[in-house]
Amino acid sequence: MEERGRGHSLAPGGKARTWRCGGGTGLGGGRVGRRAEQRRRVGAVLGGNQQVGASSQSDYDLQGRVICRAELPECSARSRLPELSTTEMVGLLLNWRPALVDHVDCNGSSPVHFAASDGDSTIVQAILRATPPRTLYKKDSAGLSALHVAARMDHSSIVDDMVNSCLDAAELRDDNGRTFVHTAAREKRSKVVSLAIKNPFVRGLLDTQDKDGNTPLHLAVAAGAPGIVEELLRKGKVRADVLNNDGHTAFDLAVGSTNFFTMVSLVVTLVAYGATLGPQRQDHLKRWSGSDTARQGIEKTSDSLAVVAVLIATSALAAGFNLPGGYSDSTGEAILSRKVTFQYFIFLDALAVATSVVVVILLVYGKASRSAGSWRSFVVALHCMWVSLVSLLLAFYAALAAVSSSRPAYFYVLFSIYLCICLMMSRFIVTWIGPDTTLRTVWRFRCQYKRLKGRRQAIRRQYPFARAIVKNLILFTFTSLIAIVSMIVIAGISGREERLATSPAPSPL
Repeated sequence: MEERGRGHSLAPGGKARTWRCGGGTGLGGGRVGRRAEQRRRVGAVLGGNQQVGASSQSDYDLQGRVICRAELPECSARSRLPELSTTEMVGLLLNWRPALVDHVDCNGSSPVHFAASDGDSTIVQAILRATPPRTLYKKDSAGLSALHVAARMDHSSIVDDMVNSCLDAAELRDDNGRTFVHTAAREKRSKVVSLAIKNPFVRGLLDTQDKDGNTPLHLAVAAGAPGIVEELLRKGKVRADVLNNDGHTAFDLAVGSTNFFTMVSLVVTLVAYGATLGPQRQDHLKRWSGSDTARQGIEKTSDSLAVVAVLIATSALAAGFNLPGGYSDSTGEAILSRKVTFQYFIFLDALAVATSVVVVILLVYGKASRSAGSWRSFVVALHCMWVSLVSLLLAFYAALAAVSSSRPAYFYVLFSIYLCICLMMSRFIVTWIGPDTTLRTVWRFRCQYKRLKGRRQAIRRQYPFARAIVKNLILFTFTSLIAIVSMIVIAGISGREERLATSPAPSPL
């Protein structure tokens, strides 16, 4: 057997014997060998024993050995084949053999499952264009369709492509009776949930129940996703009074949250948008399980806060003994005692010392008493700590304003720096201690909580910390606003004093 470019013959043992072509070194040599090997591997994965581009008269087995070869293109023509991208290769494979899309691995995963998991929308679109819509109905061994996989990985663009390609596929359910919206809510995938809310053809799935009777709202609360809960209630207008097979509403499932701040965020969001607890006796209410953990966290944090309070008191005392501007040699009084900004410094420095000392006393008392109301002393200590920090910050700003230069540029730069520091500290603390919701939701909670009447007692017994956190958050925000206003007032007074000092004295008549 001999050809112009390359030839093969079968040896007596059944092994292939290869003739050289243009300097190649056998079947795997040169571009021809590499190309053949590449096509063999693709075919072995996607098409079984048949190889991509193999004619009916020639083929390879899984070990790459030549079985039969009657015709081969020229080596020069084969070497001019362009390199294909993954999307182009998938398109060519599906055009050559559309049945490849139905092949599954040992886990029942089809090619569209892998593409949905990887998040490559171009490959998914190529598969959807080349195959019928029934491809999306195929499930793996876990009962998940490709739409469930894409929702699980938060690939919203792929979910959108699949829903638009086959609208009925949106109603597919897994072995637990869950749609892709259930999956997205359970896995905290906010982009997919937002997509389902915005699509008018899919909004009907927002209140569907799985085999356990859980709606996507139930699963979002159980997963501890307050952002998704708020979006479902505010934008999706889902029903919050649906009972699952255990007779629980979504609000009842918030008691299983293990994180303190997540629990507060869930309760604030659910109350704000009218969610209700399931019907049950008051003496059967299950108290939030994380109360003991929260108290342990308070005890651990008290030591660190006490150290910070002592440092604030030390700094404030040192500033009080070393007054800006110094003392007069003749009278012993402060040289800047008649300036209003200096008087603000004295007041704020004294306030920082007093509140920091109160913080230390409250923290020591709360840790020593270990009573049921020790968390209240901790909350009061936190407010005093914030007041002492802000007072110390404003005191130093007032001292700098009293002794600084009168140049406007320097003054405004100084004011901007201190204002940014104050705002950043406020924002950080609000994000840290506040619920993971918008201020609009917090305000709705305050208004809705007053209308609960009889149900208010049940929420207070089951979630004792939720309302207290919201009240203290509002108080903290009010304190921060006072600090910002005080900084603006000090800046205005300092500017007026500088103008009076530099204005010429009136001439005598």
